[in-house]
Amino acid sequence: MYEFELRIGKKHRKAAKLLADKITEEIKPKYLIAISGENRTGKSAVAHSLGVRLKKKGIIAKIIHMANYYYLPPAEREEQRKRLGIESIGFDEINWKQIRQNINDFKNNKTSTLPLRDALNNHIDKLTTDFNGIDVLIIDGLYAIKIEECDLKVFIENTFKEIISDEPLPEDESPDAWKKQVYKREHALVKSIKNQANYFVDFNPGGEEFRY
Repeated sequence: MYEFELRIGKKHRKAAKLLADKITEEIKPKYLIAISGENRTGKSAVAHSLGVRLKKKGIIAKIIHMANYYYLPPAEREEQRKRLGIESIGFDEINWKQIRQNINDFKNNKTSTLPLRDALNNHIDKLTTDFNGIDVLIIDGLYAIKIEECDLKVFIENTFKEIISDEPLPEDESPDAWKKQVYKREHALVKSIKNQANYFVDFNPGGEEFRY
């Protein structure tokens, strides 16, 4: 994604340090990590901080945001969801075939074309990148830990409600009745795959994190 704001705080950098240390201990060629969690729980912030931390260790990482892999851009997706109903929200909205193709290209050091969401203009662009020389691929998204090939599957424990109670949303970003239904539906979906993770991060009000 581009043209969107990324808010990185102390807690995200702390989590990234823990993850970077773990990856350094167990890294193998073409290491793949997924970071899942609810909306606004800091998935992209942790992913970016992790990439920076790995680079300092001499490990080259690239980040893929699963939000780019929806079949429809945000405005059209919302229209379809409202037309089909809340139950239409789910795993099938994601282009898993495209994700797996990009992962395969990463594993084989190939040049690959990825979708790239222009959040400002509600448009899906294409990005061509070369995975040759990339040591770690970081994939963040609501359902990222569903990707079986991942060596490390990270789940951010906090819920959307916990995050916004600690860091209230700007007034113009507060969810309306429909958006609250969407978050509730996505909360249930994310919770349903939680047991697929093998590493957990929990941000408490003091900004500390725990792992197991």
